[in-house]
Amino acid sequence: MSISKNSPSSLVGGHIRKIRNNKRISLEEMRNGTGLSISFLSQLENGKANISLDNIKKIADFLDVQMARFFEDEADAAQLGAVTLRGDGIKVTLNDTTAYCESLIRKGGVNLQASLYISPPGEGRKNPFSHNGEEFVYVLEGEILFYLNDEKYHLKVGDSMYYRGEVLHSFSNPTQFQNKIIIINTPQHWESNTSKNGSAVKMIKSQTIKKEK
Repeated sequence: MSISKNSPSSLVGGHIRKIRNNKRISLEEMRNGTGLSISFLSQLENGKANISLDNIKKIADFLDVQMARFFEDEADAAQLGAVTLRGDGIKVTLNDTTAYCESLIRKGGVNLQASLYISPPGEGRKNPFSHNGEEFVYVLEGEILFYLNDEKYHLKVGDSMYYRGEVLHSFSNPTQFQNKIIIINTPQHWESNTSKNGSAVKMIKSQTIKKEK
């Protein structure tokens, strides 16, 4: 078994450049189609720019491909297992916040998505959104407030929750310390996000979690 040596940022940038070149699209054309500057697009393709959900979605829509294509590690394609070493998840900043997530499954053709979300105090995925499928969240560190429609759930370390993706959901960090959560969902929802303002997230409730009014 081998473990991929591709850095997360260069992996995403390399996929974008390859798809753009295969479609014979220039950086100028992609700038006009996405509204992103040529300098930013060049840095992104060379693994030197931060990745945000907003920007990745603009590029995927323009290139007419699924967002998940950008996260595939071809080195894992022929292997039974796809290993992501600690710190090697593909970091994606959440829109209008300092929180970010890491895509932990870097293998194409899978139906499962696993993401590590890290939120500083007061941050998180605050814009409600929904998508098809099912999700499961587990709190690794700190505390988090999950919102499902008009309901609120206060989760702490070791707590978990199952929910349907079709429910409008969002979350935030109510404490003065960083938190970490794992969210697992199926199918992958990079392609089907819908929200009140065009951004993205995920959540329902466990019998062991007390609902807050």
